[in-house]
Amino acid sequence: MNEFGTKLRARRRNRMMTLKQLSEKTELSISLLSEIERGLAQPSMSSLKKIARAMGSSMFKFFEEQTETEEHPNQMTLQSKRYTALNSYTKEIGIVRAGKRKKLMYPGFPALFELLTPDLNRLIEILYGEFEPGFESGSEPIKDPPGEKCAFILKGCLEMKIGENTVRLGEGDAVYYPGNAPVTLRVVGEKACHSILVVTPPTF
Repeated sequence: MNEFGTKLRARRRNRMMTLKQLSEKTELSISLLSEIERGLAQPSMSSLKKIARAMGSSMFKFFEEQTETEEHPNQMTLQSKRYTALNSYTKEIGIVRAGKRKKLMYPGFPALFELLTPDLNRLIEILYGEFEPGFESGSEPIKDPPGEKCAFILKGCLEMKIGENTVRLGEGDAVYYPGNAPVTLRVVGEKACHSILVVTPPTF
């Protein structure tokens, strides 16, 4: 059983949830969920998000590294009123050190995400994504709740199918699109793709 399958089974049982109930919440078959828990099947990125949401969690909470770090190790409170006029926005400056980022790796996929925002309790989520040659998100499109997203390519080439539109992005290119648009990803060429992804509201 792989690490994700082990965590999934443990959390499902802790929540007194059956495979049937999880299947109803995720719209994934009971047989597929069972195989995922036993490490016999690798879920797509879309399936991973569905499972995390059904468990009342985020993908980072399933996958982040086990090393413990301080909750807010580098934060300074702003006193200026012009930064705190709207109470819904942050009142702190958060510094995320290069070696202290929360990391997310998909099982069976040559991909890595690192959280650039201090934690998961923000109005916006900024991620660094690294996709190795051959990466594909899976045949099932990723679809999140309504919102807005922007992807910026630092290196390499990434093909994205957003709804009915297919775009190919190279170094320096950016794309802005609805958060609830169905999306699939594919690395083009023999070089890794490095990118920055901005998401609001947070969905990872």
